[in-house]
Amino acid sequence: MPSNSENRFGPVRLAPGYTAMNAGTYLLSAFITIGMFAFIVFIQPYLINANLNVPAGEQGRLVGSLGFWGEFVSLALVAPIGALADKIGRRPVYAAGFLWLAAAFFVYPMARTVPQLYACALFFAVGTAAVGCMLATILADTPRDESRGLLAGLTGICQGLGAALAVLVLGGVPKRMVAAGMDPTSAGRVTLGIAAALCFVTAVICLLGLRNGTPSRTAAREPLAVVMRDGFEAARRNPRIWFAYMLQFVSFGDRIVFGTYFSLRLQQEAIAHGISVTDAVTAARRPFVIASAASLAFAAVFGYLLDKLDRLTVSTIAMAIAGVGYLVASLVGDPHSPSIVPIALMLGLGQIASIISSQTLLGQEAPAERRGAVFGMAGICGSLAVLFTQGVGGRLYDTVSRGAPFVLLGGIALVVMCFGLWLKFSQRSGFVQQQ
Repeated sequence: MPSNSENRFGPVRLAPGYTAMNAGTYLLSAFITIGMFAFIVFIQPYLINANLNVPAGEQGRLVGSLGFWGEFVSLALVAPIGALADKIGRRPVYAAGFLWLAAAFFVYPMARTVPQLYACALFFAVGTAAVGCMLATILADTPRDESRGLLAGLTGICQGLGAALAVLVLGGVPKRMVAAGMDPTSAGRVTLGIAAALCFVTAVICLLGLRNGTPSRTAAREPLAVVMRDGFEAARRNPRIWFAYMLQFVSFGDRIVFGTYFSLRLQQEAIAHGISVTDAVTAARRPFVIASAASLAFAAVFGYLLDKLDRLTVSTIAMAIAGVGYLVASLVGDPHSPSIVPIALMLGLGQIASIISSQTLLGQEAPAERRGAVFGMAGICGSLAVLFTQGVGGRLYDTVSRGAPFVLLGGIALVVMCFGLWLKFSQRSGFVQQQ
């Protein structure tokens, strides 16, 4: 029987069978996972410019298409990866995912044509599916219910710190390599080689520190049609689950617009002002890191608020922050503009608020008998958000304006905010029964 100290990670109360080492390893894995996700989308415009010389007017559709098909592959793999994790455990699947990412980072800078870049992105998506699925699954497994918001907040801190440091540290490597006499293509290869080494080391850490075995109560994997049916039925009985699905949609769309189009826009604007490709990456780091640091600073506070206040109210406020932040961000893309700092701060706040709200409200509202279906349906909503944002956002970016994807997501967030306000009013009026 585990001791009390083994059943806590600081203030976080852990589920039976989980130790402080398991929780600490998970947080480190979350740090690297999101760091690598943030870094690949940040460095992708550099690879497109340095290796492929794609015209600026076509880059939005290219990165959108790469993201769309990568997410399509990830979505197709979620069910088999989840079933495998239920059978052999979370630990080997998470470790294998990091090893796959290490191989993908190694081959990515070798792409010299657009088809080769697509092949690298699809290969990378397999590792993304594995580590992304385990990131969410272990977060659901590890805490007791009363500590879900707190652990989600700590995870958000690690995610924000990982994204900030990955971009800050690795994003500066190409410029240092070029300054040392290396050509931009070779500098990119060295940079992604370092990322590959980090993934390999993290795979070893996962094997040593994550919990062995599978959860004591593992639900059978249901067909997609059954997951959707039960997920919709749970939402019909409890409208707050609809709201949680919408939060998941916004949080995943947020990740794409911030990670893909914010980075691309900053680097393109810098290049348009006469800066070299290598220096453009450096110029884009500052607002990107500011936004990630804002997420880091606000994560624990927001997790605390979600545990202490009404989660529906706090989540509605999160949508207001995200919506306003993205609408304002549509106006400015120059990394040297004085207004980029407050805009980056708002983007960071909105991003972490969306992510933690969706994770916490899902954990609270999902009924025990349909928990798997609700989380499965939430995952589908997240994937649909990525497909929609990548598919539509890339075309809007090239054909309408570089701020169009930000307007798109900001408008969706404000619509979700209005639904949250309606739901809150309906509960107070007795039209919707509070659970």
